[in-house]
Amino acid sequence: MLPEHLKKSFVDFHNTMVANGILDPKTTVMIQLGAAMAIGCYPCMTALTRAAEEKGVSEAEMGAVHGVAMAVAAGAVFNQYREICKALEQE
Repeated sequence: MLPEHLKKSFVDFHNTMVANGILDPKTTVMIQLGAAMAIGCYPCMTALTRAAEEKGVSEAEMGAVHGVAMAVAAGAVFNQYREICKALEQE
């Protein structure tokens, strides 16, 4: 388990980044949800889906976030494999 002082530091950091005063809460939670989807964090996706619903994110908006996260993930795989192919060509 994370020591209490480190846990507090993380929570303080997290809360400062989320309540950044630049992005509105609805946009922030949509970005968080997309990032959680991109890294495959199931606990984060669960909590953030609930938070998104509470912030008024519609089902269509969540679907759009999902689609963007899938596109980013597909782009990553595309570019990673392209790097592998280039490396193999240079052998």
